[in-house]
Amino acid sequence: MLQFDLTNRHAGIVLWGDRWSLRAVHDLVHKVNEESPLVQNKEGFLLGLAYDVRKAYEGQREKAVREHFEDRCPIYGVQILWPVIIAQVAVLRAGMAFMPTDRMDQSVMYELEHLVDRAVREASPAKAEGILVQMKRLGAAHEHVEEVIDSRCGYFVSLPPKQRVTQLAMLLASLDSMYDFHVEIAIRSGSRDVIPPDSFEPYSCGSEWPDFQW
Repeated sequence: MLQFDLTNRHAGIVLWGDRWSLRAVHDLVHKVNEESPLVQNKEGFLLGLAYDVRKAYEGQREKAVREHFEDRCPIYGVQILWPVIIAQVAVLRAGMAFMPTDRMDQSVMYELEHLVDRAVREASPAKAEGILVQMKRLGAAHEHVEEVIDSRCGYFVSLPPKQRVTQLAMLLASLDSMYDFHVEIAIRSGSRDVIPPDSFEPYSCGSEWPDFQW
């Protein structure tokens, strides 16, 4: 069974599971990456999720023990940034729409989606609906997401901790390939619910992210 913890400074979540549940996520990601025609770049950012969960179940990231009465079960976890896990889950779901899947594939996907949904609602009850609406839109923009995700994450981790979740919906909106157009319309209408595109420039072109705390 998958579980999560929110990180202390709102950077993301710790994705927890036993070795079998994490291995199921790992296998699903590889299956979708290899078989879905939606995923054009077979060496792209979707494999980052497979890498993270593999490092977790190999015991190279976080470790803890789940207790139930007298039973003790080791669990393994990995920290993942909010924009990354949300975009990866969105693209994974979109990719599954273009390939044959079985009940096991769907059960793993539903559990992963349910975990992200619960984590978002716990992290920011007031902003959760807006975040989840943006999440649903990311699958259609998967190629652009991969091109710009690094600059968005660089900006995200540079924010003060309290602003990370409050700006998350706007940040996810910036992953849309039509974002510049939407920003122009928003500015004309006087809306402030957008992040200016030049905010991401310091973190583009392979620039290193600033040091941050989870």
